Amino acid sequence: MRRAVVWLLLALGLGLGWKALPGRTPALSGPDPVAVLEPVQIGGMTQWLLIRGQDRSAPVLLWLHGGPGAAQMPLAHATTRALERDFIVVHWDQRGAGRSNPRGFDADTMTLERFVQDAHDVTRHLQARLDADRIFVLGHSWGSMLGTRLVARWPGDYAGYIGVGQQVSTARGIDVTLARLAPMIRLGGRVDHMRWLAGTDAAALMEHAGYVELMGMLDAYGGGMNVPGWRLAAMVLRAPEYSLGDLWRWLDGARRGSGPMWPEYRARDLIAEVPEMPVPMLLISGGQDLNTPVELAAAWFEAVAAPRGKRHAVFERSGHAPFLTEPERFARTLRDFVAGAGAGAGAD
Repeated sequence: MRRAVVWLLLALGLGLGWKALPGRTPALSGPDPVAVLEPVQIGGMTQWLLIRGQDRSAPVLLWLHGGPGAAQMPLAHATTRALERDFIVVHWDQRGAGRSNPRGFDADTMTLERFVQDAHDVTRHLQARLDADRIFVLGHSWGSMLGTRLVARWPGDYAGYIGVGQQVSTARGIDVTLARLAPMIRLGGRVDHMRWLAGTDAAALMEHAGYVELMGMLDAYGGGMNVPGWRLAAMVLRAPEYSLGDLWRWLDGARRGSGPMWPEYRARDLIAEVPEMPVPMLLISGGQDLNTPVELAAAWFEAVAAPRGKRHAVFERSGHAPFLTEPERFARTLRDFVAGAGAGAGAD
């Protein structure tokens, strides 16, 4: 028993010492690899990029994380390692998220227009740094609200758009989520959940506090990430790109979420605002996702004009994070889309 305690304490000490080191990213092997963690001046502040791929001549894939505030960078090795063979994968900690969430950050700068401009500045930086004419954009959740507007505004800079957990309309989404969640709660029979259901309505859930409660409730019924919290925590703790201080900044940004821009966030409607996608388009939806329901993604998919081609892939076993729950199929679907330049249309 004493020996076990000694080994446990030693492991804990080594782990804390390792996380106290400055953030860095491991080297890659390949024909012409790139593995860089770098600060860039974007939108009047320092923002951080992680750029990784085995061959600099591969297509560039800019991953727009969710939230706002839920930076994907500390999950990169668990979520996009398989893509680094075929892409230059770029994770960007957006303003107010992760390494781009400095002490004294001004949350009033969190507007959709500011994020769109930031994303285009990041695009210009990548085009110059990686000698890339056009890049692929992948938006997850909030990142899909950002990505659709970005690509529709500057289509000449982008080779294709990929929406994962496509955000369409918060107001419409609440109605769909409640309609699907209510029978699950009644079947589950938990008294506190039944009480919550009886005491809430769509109007209350349009307030930020109510919406946060809804996200917690749907997660309890398998409609969220569908990944155990301990597993996510382990992924984050293992990320060499994040030091202990970066972990605090990550948690702080995730806690803030969309609160500072909530009135604007809840008012956006993709069907009205983006009627045409001028580049090849792929949507990936989780069939169990109650955060961004597949029904709304399908409605926008049917409505949007896509002269360069569109495809909607539904991962029936997944919730809000198909890249975590069905990673092999996810990577294969992206490779097929990029190889075909979105020429095919339809749904599967």
